[in-house]
Amino acid sequence: MSPPTPMARRYLRDFAFRLAVFLLVAWAYCFRTQWLDFTAGGPGGWLRALLWLGVISSMLVQLNPNSGLTTGCLKQYPSGFDPLPNYDAVKLRAALRQQDRGAIKVAVVWLALNLTFGLLYRRGVLDIPDLALLCALAFLCDLVCVLFFCPFQTFLMKNRCCVNCRIFAWGSWMMAAPLMCVPHWYAQSLFWTGVLVLAVWEVRLRRHPERFWFGSNRRLQCGQCTEQLCRYKFPRSPRFR
Repeated sequence: MSPPTPMARRYLRDFAFRLAVFLLVAWAYCFRTQWLDFTAGGPGGWLRALLWLGVISSMLVQLNPNSGLTTGCLKQYPSGFDPLPNYDAVKLRAALRQQDRGAIKVAVVWLALNLTFGLLYRRGVLDIPDLALLCALAFLCDLVCVLFFCPFQTFLMKNRCCVNCRIFAWGSWMMAAPLMCVPHWYAQSLFWTGVLVLAVWEVRLRRHPERFWFGSNRRLQCGQCTEQLCRYKFPRSPRFR
C-alpha cells in the first residue's frame, strides 16, 4: 500500500489528539469524577476547557472554506465544486431524495438516543460527568466514522465514502447532543454552535445540491480523489483490496 496522503496524515493526527482527550476524560471519570462537573466549578478546569475548546474548534473550522479540511466537508463551498458538464438534473434530484431518506433515519436514531440520555439526566439516573464522558466519546467517534468504520454509512446512509457523505457536517451537533438538555452555558454553547454548523450545511445543500452529488461534482468521484481517507475504512474500499 502507498504511504498515507497528506490529508490522511492530518486526520490521523487529529484522531490521535481526540483519542488523548477522550482518555484523559475517561481517566477523570474513573478517578476524579468531580473534575467533569462543569456546573460546579472546582478543580479540573483545565480538562473541561480542553474538551470544550476541542469540540467547539472542530465545529467552527468547518465554517471556514480555507480550512484545508477534506472535500467531504468543503464540497459545500464554491471552491469545492468542479461541475460536470451536462449532468442529469433528474438523477440529481433522485439522488438527493435517496440521501435525504438516509439522513432522516440518522436524525431519528441520534435524537432518540440523546433525548433518552436527557430524560435519564432529568430523572437523576445520569449526572453531568456521565454526559461529559458521552460528549468526549462522540468527539472521538466522529473521526472513527471518518477513518475506520461508520455505522451510519454502513447501515443507514449507504453512501460510498465520507467524501460523498450527505451528513458530513452533522458531526458537529451530534458531538454535543449528549449535553443538549443541560441548562448551562458550557453545554448550550456547544450544542447551538453545532446546530449553527448543521443549519449552514443544510441551507447550502438546498441551494446548491449539485455540489453534493458525484454525478454533478467531479471532485466527489473516486478517480479524482487525492485524499484516500477510505484507505483504513471497513468495509474495505475497493481501491485498497
